[in-house]
Amino acid sequence: MSRVKAFASKRLSLSMTLWLLVLWTLLFAKFDPLVLLSGLLVALFIQLVFPLPRSRFFANFRLRQGLILAGVFLVDMVKAAVHVASVVVTGRDYECGVVRIDLRSSADNTMAVTAAMINLVPGTIVVELKRREGVIYLHVFDLEAQGGVEGVRAASLAQEERVLKALASAQTLETVGVKL
Repeated sequence: MSRVKAFASKRLSLSMTLWLLVLWTLLFAKFDPLVLLSGLLVALFIQLVFPLPRSRFFANFRLRQGLILAGVFLVDMVKAAVHVASVVVTGRDYECGVVRIDLRSSADNTMAVTAAMINLVPGTIVVELKRREGVIYLHVFDLEAQGGVEGVRAASLAQEERVLKALASAQTLETVGVKL
């Protein structure tokens, strides 16, 4: 019995089970006992058959900072989409450019989330990410309208700071000089 318990404890995670259950419930758009039971069984089956390595990525998640991160991100996406659409519709001249951003943290997870969120905002795309140096290069649409090179750097570093505040450990925040 102890071998079975050890096997299950290595593969099963309460947070992953809940997350998969939420996705299953959203997929069926119903909240009834049969959907919940089948979702629970599917979540357990997926974790047993396709185990993921343990990650402490969300161990330091701060709800308030996470909501701020999501809210600012959504506002940025809408503003950027409106800007790109207006430039395209009006036919206004614009200049693109590539900007180097030196991030404060070179942790894989922080860089990945920061780069992904910057990449999802219309008008910016990550062209290169140098993990060891903690550097990302962005191609920026209509560089001057975004405050030039320094405006893009400031916006990108502010995005990284929000990611750090929402997800990083207290030790990491102290190391990179970010205060909550």
